Amino acid sequence: MNKYFYRFIEYRQLTTILFILLIIVSTQKLVSTNAPKFFTSSNSSISEEKELFTAYLEIPNGSSAAYISKILKEERLIDNALTFEIYIRNEGYSDRLRSGNYEIVSNLSYEAIVNILLIGPPLKTFEITTTEGLWLSETIDSIAIQTGYDYLSLVNTLTSGNVDSPYLTEEEELILSNWEGLLFPDTYRYFIDADGAEIFQTMANQLKTISTKIQSTFTIPLWSTSEYELFIIASLVEAEAKIKEDRPLVASVIRNRLEIGMPLQIDSTVLYSLGERKSQVLLADLQLDSLYNTYKYLELPPTPISSFGEESLMSVYQDLDTNFIYYLLTDKNGDMTFTKSYEEFLELKYKAKKDGVIP
Repeated sequence: MNKYFYRFIEYRQLTTILFILLIIVSTQKLVSTNAPKFFTSSNSSISEEKELFTAYLEIPNGSSAAYISKILKEERLIDNALTFEIYIRNEGYSDRLRSGNYEIVSNLSYEAIVNILLIGPPLKTFEITTTEGLWLSETIDSIAIQTGYDYLSLVNTLTSGNVDSPYLTEEEELILSNWEGLLFPDTYRYFIDADGAEIFQTMANQLKTISTKIQSTFTIPLWSTSEYELFIIASLVEAEAKIKEDRPLVASVIRNRLEIGMPLQIDSTVLYSLGERKSQVLLADLQLDSLYNTYKYLELPPTPISSFGEESLMSVYQDLDTNFIYYLLTDKNGDMTFTKSYEEFLELKYKAKKDGVIP
């Protein structure tokens, strides 16, 4: 009996093992059969998620959060317009998203899209502003700072022959000092890829435009030898006059001195020849042998001494008729006093020094 009992037990154990093996094999077949389907489905989903594209869209000025969300949904940049709208409202961004034309890549998070719309569209243009009264070296330095272009590269561009001016010959264009006063100071807008030559050419063209505009109202004064000479005088007016009303009077003093053969004795021309900005010209400075030293030489400097604005140039064209020979800063607010008397000039100078108006 024991013999048959043990055989029964062995048979049951073998049957159990075979049954377990059968289940394992069946399961493997099932997994093997369905695995490609699961893999294909998963792979397809990943492929769809990684499909990248760039959307070109415009956010009109004054667009609401709902309208912006609608645009983004239409461009397939977001999956749900309402969800995005709720997100930007909850974050307090609904009134801060900026209008404009955008290029936005797909598959960005809501946060990334909002950051783009908060910053605004990339600039397609940029502005450069140069002010009146700057020396050419200062103007170029200002442009270098505003654009990131190297100063020496800009100098080379200006003197390369790729920039021209109707007031210079081809030979003169190659000498930097001859460009003094011929780049009109203003605010200019350029496309983002504008180079130095385009920047300078626009400024040179603007001087011609402004000069032509003034000549539509005024004629070139008879005592002047050329249009370029008026630019030189305008630069002196720009350097000397502090307020608009005094500009024509300063121009008249310069004209009167030239007509009687009297030295202009303008401190700003001496400072220009020194290449130094300072509040007071010393006696030693007046000994400098330079054609720009109007204490030493009777005539106008050979070039303008700075950039000048439209008001200064117009003041020369106005050709105000006065008998003034002297002028002096007599008030800290910039007012000048004009006179034909040297004695009165000395009295004014004494008082201005006493009042701390001039050093």
